[in-house]
Parts: sequence; C-alpha cells; structure tokens
Amino acid sequence: MGGKLTPPVVAGGKVFVASIDEHRVVALTESNGRQARRGLGGQVWDFTAGGRVDTPPTIYKGLVLFGSADGWAYCLRESDGQRANS
Repeated sequence: MGGKLTPPVVAGGKVFVASIDEHRVVALTESNGRQARRGLGGQVWDFTAGGRVDTPPTIYKGLVLFGSADGWAYCLRESDGQRANS
C-alpha cells in the first residue's frame, strides 16, 4: 500500500485502513501487520472501490462501511471483505 492512508480502525483482531488514491481498503492482522486472509490459506482481505476512498472505514456489527468518490457507500463483511447482501 502506498500513498495517503486513512486513520486505521481496529476490530476483531484486524486493522482496517484505506489507501485513499489507490481506491483500496485492506485488512491487516493486528498481531503481525500482515495482510489478513479470507479463511485458512484464502485470498488476502483487499477490496478495490470504483473511486477514491473518501472516508476511513467504520466497523459496525461485523460490517466495514466507507464512502467513495464514485458516489457509493460500500458495505463489506468484516470477516472476508466481500460485499454484504442487501
């Protein structure tokens, strides 16, 4: 991750941070700072939005919420970084 970062948010053993101009939100493992994985041996917890990430991630009831310059407010599952069902 490079460039300007949002303030980090810690929840559930993970550190959530957005790389503003890269349009990304990632989860790092709190204990070692490495990118968190989706389950054992799974893909890294990494989400790319359609535009610049305008707000720091907010954690609420197992969801990661943030706004983007593409006009959307995103809602991802804290556990795996996938979009939550509406």
